[in-house]
Amino acid sequence: MLREPANSDGGGADDGAPTVTEVLRSALEPIATQIEAAFIYGPTAKNFSALEGNRAIEIMIIGRTIDYAAVIPHCIIAAKYLARLINPSVYRVDEWTSKMASGNRVLLAIMKQPKIFLIGSTAAIPHAG
Repeated sequence: MLREPANSDGGGADDGAPTVTEVLRSALEPIATQIEAAFIYGPTAKNFSALEGNRAIEIMIIGRTIDYAAVIPHCIIAAKYLARLINPSVYRVDEWTSKMASGNRVLLAIMKQPKIFLIGSTAAIPHAG
């Protein structure tokens, strides 16, 4: 069974099975060069135990040339492996920057929440600070 450890970095599980974050990182690897930052957010990021439930996994993906059509096949593969719904939100950097500059309440709230980074870090998110 896939599970997350109790530590905060989403590192490896002790039973040899890949963790949820490892599966998601691996799924995004073929398109990683298009991604500035990718992270799990929402209830799953707030509580590692939610990674073992049936709750959907919310993923934010921000990239220079990325679009939803490029992301979804990789999320489908990971979802099948994990037997969990994966909900990706995909933004190009220019779109993200514009929404943040205009004070988009949803994105501002997401930025204040805990995150589990799959690719990049907070520093890679445009106007994250």
